[in-house]
Amino acid sequence: MAKTALILGVDTADGAYLARLLGARGYRLWGTGGPGLIEELGIAADVVRHNSIGAAVSDARADEVYDLRPLGRYRAAATVELLRILGRERLFSAGSSAPDAASAAIAAARANGRFAVTGHLFDRESRLGPGTSPVARIVVAARAGAEPSANDLDTVSDCGWTPEYVDAMWRMLQRAKPADFTISTGRALGGHEVARHAF
Repeated sequence: MAKTALILGVDTADGAYLARLLGARGYRLWGTGGPGLIEELGIAADVVRHNSIGAAVSDARADEVYDLRPLGRYRAAATVELLRILGRERLFSAGSSAPDAASAAIAAARANGRFAVTGHLFDRESRLGPGTSPVARIVVAARAGAEPSANDLDTVSDCGWTPEYVDAMWRMLQRAKPADFTISTGRALGGHEVARHAF
């Protein structure tokens, strides 16, 4: 029987690529957010827009929940609320490249027997965006024939490819035991190197 996944934030680049990956692996898909990027990728998915996360969780009855919502400073409170709502679903929570209060809530839930993990995500880009990393800004400048900013050229960052990162998210929920991981390329990429390739 096919698994069901609920993607909170399916209207993000991470969410859209994850939906494509899970759809190809036979999952039934539910999501919160708009269908725009899903349609752009040509994914046939039942994406439902819910105003209430509780209603989405209740309707989906998912085996796996992927929390990819860009919540900023509200992330910790939203993670605690999501953990309160969830039953026995396996939970992936996207975190920044450094542990934070939301990661601590996930770790506490795991200590109490929940299958909950945090993926500490370094920068990643794709044709869907977000286009906010120094690497992406240098590529945009190269495409426009413009000079990249000096700050971007002097930056050293770890920036990966979103479709590979969402596969790592999925793999984290397939493990026998839950554990947090950092999702990155492990390679420092200097702005001048990026500019050499882009130009």
